[in-house]
Amino acid sequence: MTFLRGRNILWLLVPATFVVAFLWDSSVEQRPDFIEADSNPDYFLVNTSTLEFNPQGQQTRQFTSDKTLYFKDLMQTKMENPKFEMLSSEKPWQVTANFAVNNELSEQLQLNGDVEARARSKTGNNISLTSEKLTVDIATQTAFTEEEVEFTDGVYRQTATGMNVNFRTHRIEFKSDVKAVSL
Repeated sequence: MTFLRGRNILWLLVPATFVVAFLWDSSVEQRPDFIEADSNPDYFLVNTSTLEFNPQGQQTRQFTSDKTLYFKDLMQTKMENPKFEMLSSEKPWQVTANFAVNNELSEQLQLNGDVEARARSKTGNNISLTSEKLTVDIATQTAFTEEEVEFTDGVYRQTATGMNVNFRTHRIEFKSDVKAVSL
């Protein structure tokens, strides 16, 4: 067998050496040390105020917050102590909370912690809705929650579990366990 003699054997040893070296390496592959996205925003702003206008140039919404964190990869904006005002109707609504998350793809604002929505009723009384969580659909100017809700209008105090609100028409629909008390 002249094939195994001479230079031809080198052509077999070179690939065999790489295979043995590859299989011999028993070290554990190191995972990348990434920082979690929640703790690493792309940028943050302090004491922000944002105004939105309709095509006619009239102001429709205003956002303010103590701190705003933007996460490009998540397409989310997180806010501390947000205040959201819808100014397009003749009776504007003001919504406040401890925290909020704005999802850019769905145009939903998820509010958490001491959520309160306030407006003035047709009778001139201040109305207030409070809950621990509220999701606001910015495009349709509606909101909903499955949490406990309290509604006061100066005449009645109502509690319920779950609610839908249309901020344009000022229509509030409670879902279950509705109780009302005269003030």
